[in-house]
Amino acid sequence: MSLPLVKYVLMAAFRDRLILSMLVIILLGSLLSIFLGSAAIIEKDQFTLVFTAAGLRIISVLGLVLFVIFFVRRSFEARDIEFLLSRPISRLNIIFSYGTAFSLLAILMGLAVGVAVYSVAPHLLGAGHALWILSIIVENIIMVNIALFFSMYISSSAAASLITLGFYVLARMMGQLLGIIDSDLVNSSGIYSAALQIVSVITPRLDLMGQTSWLIYGVSGDITAWHILAQGFVFPALVLLAASFDFTRRQF
Repeated sequence: MSLPLVKYVLMAAFRDRLILSMLVIILLGSLLSIFLGSAAIIEKDQFTLVFTAAGLRIISVLGLVLFVIFFVRRSFEARDIEFLLSRPISRLNIIFSYGTAFSLLAILMGLAVGVAVYSVAPHLLGAGHALWILSIIVENIIMVNIALFFSMYISSSAAASLITLGFYVLARMMGQLLGIIDSDLVNSSGIYSAALQIVSVITPRLDLMGQTSWLIYGVSGDITAWHILAQGFVFPALVLLAASFDFTRRQF
């Protein structure tokens, strides 16, 4: 990992007004949630908290994914990658430096979302808030590294964005899909069910993260911080290794 390259990516994020834009959107989303929550007849604070958490979760992922993909593709199109390779820096250094910088941005955005969620209903603060914020940070880290992988592999920014967001939707729906297989609605021994079970092994279970019920009712179930941290370590490591394998074989 190259610290100057990490700093370069972070400076690019500030230069492109990513941080400022995301903070403004988070503020506007929080205000909109407060307005919608005020229309509730009972439990207004709970409604506001749920609206804020659900909306800002999606906003943070979308903003980070789009920045990562367009930044990487712009680096290829502007020959920045070729310039870096002409310097005494290896291709693995580029991949892992980019991954580290994007992960730092993901942590920053996750903390900003956590502060916004806390601000709309500070009196509801509990242990579930800490686990929720941790899961959102891990989810952001997973998605920025997946966006890095697809943007390295696919030359079109639009196609890479669609595939990354499609992967995000699949990861968010994996619990429902597996639940259908376990029910009596489909043949659980069929080829499609087997294929889905194989896909579920290599897909992060984002449906288990960021549960708004944690914010209202506290932590419940078998999900712990260790399960979340394990996914946050395993899946980014896998996609970075896959991106490194592709990047080291590419000819410029």
